[in-house]
Amino acid sequence: MADWKDRYKRARDWPDPLPPAKKAFKPKFLLPHLQDYRKDAPAGFWELFPENLTPVAQSWVCPTKLKELAELTGYRDREILNKVCEDLKNGADIGCKGDFREASASQNAPSAFEYAEEVTDAIAGWVSNGIVAGPFERAERPADVKVNGIMCRAKPNGTARVILNLSAPSGRSVNEGIDAAEFPATMGSTEKWLDILRKAGRGAIMLKIDWSEAYKHVHVRAEDQKLQWFSWLGKDFYELRLVFGGASSCGIYDRLAKIVLHIVTAIAHFPPSMICQYLDDVCAAAAANQHGAVHDLMTTYHKVAKQLGVRLAPTDDPDKAFPPSTHGTVLGVTYDTEKWTWDIPREKAGRLLQQIRETMDSQEIRQDEMWSLTGRLLHYMPLMPGGRFNIDEVLKANSFAEEKEAMVPISQGLKRQLWFWLSMIKTINGCTGIPVDLVPPQWQVEFFTDAAGGTTESSGRGSGGVAPGFWFYLPWTREINNGTAKIDGKKVGRKLSALELVGPLICVSAAFERCRSMNTLIWVDNMGSVIIWRKGYSMKCPLCNTLVKAIATVAAGSGCRLEIRKTRRRATQGAVLADEISKGNLSATWDAAGWNLAAEPAAIPKAILKWICNPVGDPDLGEKILSEISERTRVLGR
Repeated sequence: MADWKDRYKRARDWPDPLPPAKKAFKPKFLLPHLQDYRKDAPAGFWELFPENLTPVAQSWVCPTKLKELAELTGYRDREILNKVCEDLKNGADIGCKGDFREASASQNAPSAFEYAEEVTDAIAGWVSNGIVAGPFERAERPADVKVNGIMCRAKPNGTARVILNLSAPSGRSVNEGIDAAEFPATMGSTEKWLDILRKAGRGAIMLKIDWSEAYKHVHVRAEDQKLQWFSWLGKDFYELRLVFGGASSCGIYDRLAKIVLHIVTAIAHFPPSMICQYLDDVCAAAAANQHGAVHDLMTTYHKVAKQLGVRLAPTDDPDKAFPPSTHGTVLGVTYDTEKWTWDIPREKAGRLLQQIRETMDSQEIRQDEMWSLTGRLLHYMPLMPGGRFNIDEVLKANSFAEEKEAMVPISQGLKRQLWFWLSMIKTINGCTGIPVDLVPPQWQVEFFTDAAGGTTESSGRGSGGVAPGFWFYLPWTREINNGTAKIDGKKVGRKLSALELVGPLICVSAAFERCRSMNTLIWVDNMGSVIIWRKGYSMKCPLCNTLVKAIATVAAGSGCRLEIRKTRRRATQGAVLADEISKGNLSATWDAAGWNLAAEPAAIPKAILKWICNPVGDPDLGEKILSEISERTRVLGR
């Protein structure tokens, strides 16, 4: 603990690490430099620019071979298979319907001109590779096309990702005419990958395969190519293949990628449950003694890809793909399965910390920037100790508005949680173990708790709990019982999930020494409480947020590994006793044969009693309880 406190102090005082400087841009095409990329380029410029004026759109993947291999390996969804083969043969229907197909035009974004040379070089590459048709004179532009603005996102390697903005103009855009529900895509996640690593165990062999220019494997049908025009330097172009940023592109690509993955796993006899696919990334792991199985998977994937026409990224950039290894970057996190540690790469960590710091130092932030930050934090949350208990304010800001231009106010609660993320990433990155699911041993500490809803019809309702040699009883206040205690306009006495969480908080607090450094299991008979505990927050109930944060804080102070589970009502003797106590029937405690209950109930910390008298959202409740406990016994970190 002293070592971790020292790490935290150093991280708190050190400047945030900045992302490394972007690599120098090295163009692939020797094109003249222009003074102003907002103007039309001179005729001499276009003499050196690649041309694709009579384009022939054809998908890279062979539909005949795909169907043959899918059928040989027992792929069962005939409808999806036929749809994918139709995409590959005749071009994908991107799903834009109605008036949204009518002609329109939008301007290029400022980001495109900020990286104008990189954008120009990227477009030249598209034309040269047959991905884009052009350049055409504006006089050649058909009357019914949609001319979309282009945006740019700079890459650390010095190049630029050019994005066709199919979401503009508002009210007439291509994406608004697409029903995304018709193009579902299921993605892997950090949580799923962690489950795979847990199954594989320490020393697991990992593998990562990446498709090169994934969306460009599928061409778009001729009728939809008119929806994918754009202009640059006074010339017109149009994309022949799936567009990055199209509302349907992900789903169209994903159904193809999943058929390819099925073929590979069937041939390699590799368990699909040990593979995590996130768009074009295919990540797999197996136990340390199954190196051969992972190698066979890689060999099979490359062999099938060659047969089908799938273009895979080389393994010379380990961030993109790597062969079987115990060390590698998966979904933006570097794992070492021998040391059993994880690490956010420096450039990603630097950009994330910079984004957090800029948000903390602001009074408001654009909604789309908040969406971006929230997505990143949720991605890393399964790795971060206590992360799930420090995300609810972030999620509230994330759902502040539906318009991306809306300005989201930065509340004190949000700043508090962002400080948690800032300090934790700086403190533990690169030196923390991969989270594991611990199986509770037989000698774990076990409690049963129950809570009765507030009412004036019977006396003594409250929270009760038992364990061998331990019991507690906390009656609700008059305000909770008669309904005058409210939060967000709702009666506290009717918030059953919150009332049920009072019991676990009392257990880890009143039995602090018993729980110290132990595996602790607490049974409740309310599934809502269990779900909120597992999530770490509730978007609807500030009392639940207060209680789960306090439970986690107190449990951390004792070093116990805590789990809260659902039990059926009165299913065991412990559950029956807790139920009776919660109703004020204290005589039941003396009739419990074999429980050896204490003569007196456990002392409940004053901080809890005070909070019950005025139940409100309080992120510091756990700290207040630990401060009180530290006056009589040792508490970790104090």
